[in-house]
Amino acid sequence: MLPLARLTATRDFDLCALLPQEAVAISFSWSQRKLASASLVLVGAAVPAAIGFVLWGSVAKWLCLAWLLGVALLMHGFGRRAADREAVLSIDWRGILDRRLMPERIEWREIARICTVNEERAHVVDIALRQPDRTLAGTRLAVRIGALCQRGYAVPAITISMLLLDGHVGDLLDVVAQFRPELLHRQNQR
Repeated sequence: MLPLARLTATRDFDLCALLPQEAVAISFSWSQRKLASASLVLVGAAVPAAIGFVLWGSVAKWLCLAWLLGVALLMHGFGRRAADREAVLSIDWRGILDRRLMPERIEWREIARICTVNEERAHVVDIALRQPDRTLAGTRLAVRIGALCQRGYAVPAITISMLLLDGHVGDLLDVVAQFRPELLHRQNQR
């Protein structure tokens, strides 16, 4: 039998066939604590607009009103996320599913590499895909642009943010190391 590292080096190899389907999966949901902190920052950003609305002339009042409307829309988005108890990001033996990006899972064989991450400071993980155009074909435009950026500028096609999720970048890398350690940059290998 060939070593796992040699087997996974071929593009046609499917690691999912070797891994037990009962292998541990991990999911990340919206963090209530982080959403509350972000909401407080957003309220702080609304204070100057509220003061300006009361004190300034008519043109400035319209600008302040537009500012307050933008803050209200963002607060509504935070409220929807706080009420959502479903997993936002799931990682298992089949791959990575980030509901914010796309409805279907990014299978392990579609991922070329996971870029180096400073676990102490970073809140995002960048992922380069083998065939970004095909992997991101059915997604919305904002996500499909990642395929163009990877092809044209050699930047990773997908960025997964852990900023408002329960858990940290290190937790995500730990799970990836459990299933596909060869995808991690040598600096982040466990």
